[in-house]
Amino acid sequence: MAVSFKFFSFKDFIFSVVPTAASYEGYLQDLVPMDLLANRYVELGMGVVLSGIFALLFYKDNVLSYKKSLAEILATGYFMNFTGRLGRLLQGKNPITFLFPNNREYEVLPQQIKVRVALPTSMAALRKHSHGINLESEVAYISQSTTNEPFWVRAVRKDDGTFTIFEYPRTLFALPRYLQKEFSDPKKSEKSSKKLFKYFNAKIENSRIANIQDLPEKQFVFDYV
Repeated sequence: MAVSFKFFSFKDFIFSVVPTAASYEGYLQDLVPMDLLANRYVELGMGVVLSGIFALLFYKDNVLSYKKSLAEILATGYFMNFTGRLGRLLQGKNPITFLFPNNREYEVLPQQIKVRVALPTSMAALRKHSHGINLESEVAYISQSTTNEPFWVRAVRKDDGTFTIFEYPRTLFALPRYLQKEFSDPKKSEKSSKKLFKYFNAKIENSRIANIQDLPEKQFVFDYV
């Protein structure tokens, strides 16, 4: 990964790395022959080298924290705006209206709706699942008398009159925009996406548990794809 100074904390360098360079003397005397440390420049040089190693560790930790935070922010936004919103909608008692293309309109009770939430494990899995869902389902706008405005989902109406809503985190498609260097190489991007998606899915799972009262258990199915 190319080095970016936005991940190198100047604060960490000043308050954590630099002071350590001056404090290595006691440790070095126990590890390195005294004849070598007799030269002050050698001693300081070794301190600088060790400080550089610590600076690199700080850098890598900051990069990891940034990626994890980005994945968790996307997960929180997705859960609140889509999964959690659907859960609250299905808890109501008022009929829900589905408006499909060609003005096909259906009104059903919340208990006649099932939601399948797919959690992809990599960018390739996300693209494959998205393509499949786009072929198997249609865009539908759903609304309820208690909601301010309709929102769209991908859904299928079955022969028995029930509906299945297919959800997956489209927000993950935004990752290449925030981490351009990570996704510039197709081979490396797939490996990177697996780590990022793991953070994302863990946050979704935590949100699901924390908001279990808002998700009708019999109507929500979470699958890893």
